[in-house]
Amino acid sequence: MKLTLRINGEEKVMREPFISGLIMKKYNTLREKVNYLEDSATNDQIDALVGVIVEAFDKQFTIDEFWAGLRMDDFKEKIIEFVLIAEGLLSVDGEAIVKPEDFKQEDFDATPSDTDGAS
Repeated sequence: MKLTLRINGEEKVMREPFISGLIMKKYNTLREKVNYLEDSATNDQIDALVGVIVEAFDKQFTIDEFWAGLRMDDFKEKIIEFVLIAEGLLSVDGEAIVKPEDFKQEDFDATPSDTDGAS
């Protein structure tokens, strides 16, 4: 995950957050209240998640610097990217953990089984 923030008029580039057990614990606590991929989060809920992102990047920036330093069209993308990393669906370098080629055709086979319980 590459994060470029404009702080004090200069672009600051940060890479690869450190997702420790403590970061996962904090993310999971937030996840119990809101599914960031499916629900519409409030500003307070987003602030809480950004706080976890700040910690994952070793406090190189503040919550307000995250909000103010990202272009509007990048903000949601970076939130989602972090959530996908925390959910284990995306590696910190942006590679998908689960790829379409990981599945076999039989995983999607729609052949009905004859074990429907009817006798």
